[in-house]
Amino acid sequence: MKKTTETGYLNKNNQVNLGRTDEPGTDHMQWFYLMECRNCNYKYKANGSDIWQRKCPSCQGGRP
Repeated sequence: MKKTTETGYLNKNNQVNLGRTDEPGTDHMQWFYLMECRNCNYKYKANGSDIWQRKCPSCQGGRP
């Protein structure tokens, strides 16, 4: 089983982690990761600590 911050991790909301960016995140000691929705292909950034629970901002009402 992949860890949430590993490239390729797929969460329960069908969001896949495409890898870490070089941009510091907004949570303490976090980095932004590029995420992609497997439902609509929308790409967005998420803090590493949020990957496991993220919902797509485009089709699932997740926060931008």
